[in-house]
Amino acid sequence: MVRIDQIIVGIGKEWTAPIDILTPFTDFDDYWSPFLSGIAPAPGYCASLDDAARKKLKNRLIDILPTDPDGMILLAARAWAVRGTR
Repeated sequence: MVRIDQIIVGIGKEWTAPIDILTPFTDFDDYWSPFLSGIAPAPGYCASLDDAARKKLKNRLIDILPTDPDGMILLAARAWAVRGTR
């Protein structure tokens, strides 16, 4: 993975800022269902797994994802804004 400071090398008067967006999922099934589409890198990887490995991945995610008492999952997605001059 390329770090943001590696991308902006040589740019003068650079400015960077994170853009964080909270992404709510009503429950684990709401989170998990896009992974079953096979479209995009993470779902493509998930689709490449055999049933046993996919079940192991699913169970691991159930164990580690933060959920509230109602089962809601709230994750932060981050993008970086960059501005600079040459």
